[in-house]
Amino acid sequence: MKNILFISLIVSILTPLSAQMNKTATATATPTPTQKYWFDKSKITFGGALGASFGNNYTSVLIAPQIGYNFTKYFNAGFGLQYAYYGEKSGSVSNSMNYFGMNVYGRATIANYFMVLMQPEVNRVWWSNKNSGNNGTEFVPALLVGAGVRISNVFMMLEYDVVQNEYSPYGQTIFYAVGVVF
Repeated sequence: MKNILFISLIVSILTPLSAQMNKTATATATPTPTQKYWFDKSKITFGGALGASFGNNYTSVLIAPQIGYNFTKYFNAGFGLQYAYYGEKSGSVSNSMNYFGMNVYGRATIANYFMVLMQPEVNRVWWSNKNSGNNGTEFVPALLVGAGVRISNVFMMLEYDVVQNEYSPYGQTIFYAVGVVF
């Protein structure tokens, strides 16, 4: 009985090692012309957002590059970084807010033109009111959901921040976004 247990133990230890050796040998072998790698560089996408708005008493700047991967013809996912600045001067009042954050996103195209989006993100905001000396900083989570249309490499979407943090850069309303992916 002890011999059977010992042999079973040896077999159970050697079987996974053998499988790992075979897997390593296969992984280092050069693929044949009919084999494909799981990663295709031609499916990498670049995009994001650039924006600026200037007024008599208001300045807004946004830089938000994103990199993604087309997993299928209808699904793209990736991540991005973003920086936004909002400044306001009105009379003797001077306020500014700076946001720096990162996000991950998933976009699905339905019926060739309709697109849906989910984008969780976290931002660090720091603000200052130069007149009152009120300064602060805080982490601001956001979860963007959206829907819109995609025509070729351009998409137009209506988006909404589900989290609704009081310091969210997206406000408390539905907003539109236009983007280009290449």
